[in-house]
Amino acid sequence: MRIGSLGDIIFEAGAEGRVMAPSEFQRESAARYEEHKVVGAPPRLEFLSSELDAMTLPIRLRADMGVNPLREAEKLSAMCREGRVARLILAGRSLGDVVIESVTETWRLMAPDSGPYLLDLTLKLKEYV
Repeated sequence: MRIGSLGDIIFEAGAEGRVMAPSEFQRESAARYEEHKVVGAPPRLEFLSSELDAMTLPIRLRADMGVNPLREAEKLSAMCREGRVARLILAGRSLGDVVIESVTETWRLMAPDSGPYLLDLTLKLKEYV
């Protein structure tokens, strides 16, 4: 079952045993304000604009779930290093175009001579307008 995608990276929980899906999704929206000092009164705030949305997407990659953790992590790291813009779709909803600002890898279990068996990734995404 397809859960979503980030560009050409497909998030899925398949009948064939392949699982590559985010464990959660977090999005932060913020606004930008300027504070103006006023003599003898509290400062006044002026709304300037909205900020770009920032998102966090943790993904657990397991070799026993039909994925090669190192290969999938490398694809996402390459997208980050190259500054590629990708459409983010989760649960059938388009969340717009994003860039990967950073990829954090945590190797959990090692398999002899083949690298990590269980690898946790944390993607930090930024809205791209």
